[in-house]
Amino acid sequence: MVRKKRMMHAGIAVVLMVTLFGCGSQPNAATTASSISKSNASGAAEEVSKQMRTVKDAKGNVEIPVHPARIADISGSTEELLVLGYKPILTGNTDMQDPMVLTPMLKKELPGVSTAGWFQTDVNLEAIMAADPDLIIAGPTQEKIYDQLTKIAPTVMIPYGFNAFRERFAFVAEVFDKKDEMEDWLKGYEQRAQQIHDQITNVTQQETFAVIEATPKEIRIYARTGLADIIFHDLGLPQTPGTPEPDAWGGKVTNMEALSNFNPDHVFLLADNDQNVLRNSNIWSSLHAVKSGNVYRMSSRQNYNEAFFALGKKNVLEKISEQIVQHIGQ
Repeated sequence: MVRKKRMMHAGIAVVLMVTLFGCGSQPNAATTASSISKSNASGAAEEVSKQMRTVKDAKGNVEIPVHPARIADISGSTEELLVLGYKPILTGNTDMQDPMVLTPMLKKELPGVSTAGWFQTDVNLEAIMAADPDLIIAGPTQEKIYDQLTKIAPTVMIPYGFNAFRERFAFVAEVFDKKDEMEDWLKGYEQRAQQIHDQITNVTQQETFAVIEATPKEIRIYARTGLADIIFHDLGLPQTPGTPEPDAWGGKVTNMEALSNFNPDHVFLLADNDQNVLRNSNIWSSLHAVKSGNVYRMSSRQNYNEAFFALGKKNVLEKISEQIVQHIGQ
């Protein structure tokens, strides 16, 4: 009898041990489901990141990620990419006077982004490689290093450079299938430009405008690009008769004698300081705009850092409005 009880107790103990160890070795159902869910999500995200599509650029057809997450832009299109909803991890939109420093606009809109030098000069390939991009946007200046760029990541070559804002913007929007977003931005920009145009011309009527850059060595009269593009194209303000045909940069170097035959009613003067060829010039001081006090200032640095790019153009547009509207309202 005693032996039977012992055997029964031993059997119960074995059953309990099996049950306990069995419970301990089986994963919790919720934990298992969570692990499977995370694994599936990770796999799906990885699959999406690997999806590619074919676009056409200046070189022909190129395969790029459907959803690029790490864009290195060395084409000068960083501000346009921001408008379209992308945040590059590396940019070539740097200060033209200090190629390793961001422009003031990008310091505000994209702080901490890596730089590779100014996009209009040779860029730093090592910096691009270190950024580990999944897509590179390059421009005409990078033509000679195109093959090296393609070894780092898929590379889109844009055929438009510094002086072709609208064409460059349209090309980038086409590549990313974001034409609607571009058109919405342009519509808002043009509406604001029209408002400012009306405010100015209600007072100035047909009075003429000029954009003159003065350096310690020369003067240049601008007909298009940068600030001149905003003044004459976007705002539609009358251009002074005799404005010379521009070179590729949008202006023409002019001597002081030629300036004496150029008599605008209003002048936007591009100069980083007063140490320039116009200082103490009798020809300059005799211009109608100067005698009337219709001279508005902007640094050449701000012009080149802002007036050629989407976000900067909006900022310059407002600066123009502040200066002229306040002046003519006095």
